[in-house]
Amino acid sequence: MMQYDVKASTLANTGSIGYATRLKGLVISYTAGTGSVVLKDGGSSGTIRFSFTAPATTNGAVNIIIPGEGIRFDTSIYGAITDATVTVFYG
Repeated sequence: MMQYDVKASTLANTGSIGYATRLKGLVISYTAGTGSVVLKDGGSSGTIRFSFTAPATTNGAVNIIIPGEGIRFDTSIYGAITDATVTVFYG
């Protein structure tokens, strides 16, 4: 397996990591019932590669580790985020 650096970036509302990469993990802090995170490959009209909708009961946070080599984003990671903040780990 090839060794490479893992980076982190925090996104809120909308934001992007502007190059091809692999999503390795996320930490999502959300508002109950309204929080959502959608990560797309290639901008706002791109292919959805990951989505999360907050449970209706309580505010909270979740730590998600993507197994194996992660989720491949061929162009960029674009985040459409509502009532949440997400830290993405990628490389």
